[in-house]
Amino acid sequence: MTEAGWATGTAHAAGGSRNYKLWVPATLEEKPSPLLMMLHGCTHDAEVTAEISGMNGVAEENGFLVVYPEQNRLANLMKCWNWFAEKNQTRDAGEPSILAAVINKVRSTYNVDADRIYVAGVSAGGAMASILGATYPDLFAAISVFAGAEFKAATSVSTGLATMKHGGPDPVRQGQLAFDAMHGGLTQTKRRCMPVIVFHGTADTTVNPVNADQVIAQWGKTNACLAMRSADGEFALRETVIGGQVPEGYGFRKYVYSDPAGRLLMEKWLVQGLGHAWSGSPKASKHGDPKGPNASAEIWRFFCEAGSLQASLPPSPLDQESRAKMK
Repeated sequence: MTEAGWATGTAHAAGGSRNYKLWVPATLEEKPSPLLMMLHGCTHDAEVTAEISGMNGVAEENGFLVVYPEQNRLANLMKCWNWFAEKNQTRDAGEPSILAAVINKVRSTYNVDADRIYVAGVSAGGAMASILGATYPDLFAAISVFAGAEFKAATSVSTGLATMKHGGPDPVRQGQLAFDAMHGGLTQTKRRCMPVIVFHGTADTTVNPVNADQVIAQWGKTNACLAMRSADGEFALRETVIGGQVPEGYGFRKYVYSDPAGRLLMEKWLVQGLGHAWSGSPKASKHGDPKGPNASAEIWRFFCEAGSLQASLPPSPLDQESRAKMK
């Protein structure tokens, strides 16, 4: 029987190596388990991220593994994931290759459900989650971007800072670039969409909330490209807006985006009055705010709901053609 609690490890890849900590819930079952990768923000580590987000508690309630890779100060003095560097925006290179290696290292040791592997990141980790969704669609079934940025939103430190303050490039163009970046992974998988959930505080002065809009627009374009790759016809998302209020806390607006068949594909949560902090944190701190909706619970709920979308999709003409060529 797997021992519950924290486990540690190191993963090696073309881009280098990183340490990680893995949370193994006491509720883990013997059958294949989902795996969530949590990418911390600048200055943080695994245990701080776990404390701020409360994700380990969600894992205990739902029986899934949570792996927390840790950035090396030799790679970034502030321990930020280097999402703004071009060398870290492609498959099989840089930090994406290391983070993929972390997933594969966990899979080599634990009984992981390969169809239920997800990544969520906050701030610099959120921007890196966008990159992983594009570069490793064969690994990740869905992504979450919390106070992050669209795919390839910057290509240098200076443009990274500009993105944080004012937003990144045209998200439609970036959406096409993300689709192009998926090519290597799509040769390994039949994935036909990338579900995305976004969280952002309207009072965030570190990362401008316009980035939340751009992440949704970028992945909307990328998902349109994925849909058109596998089937004929128009692709248009339907938006539903739901308002809400946390008792004695913040109000929020939840934007739900459904595909043409009515299946959940993306969500955007804008939390009124939330700064650059995790929404619904178990306790108040500089980087965690209990007054917002419980982001960790909502992210996991979304992953479970949107994950069923893949199984419900009919075989695509491209899949059928590929199978025919193999005969």
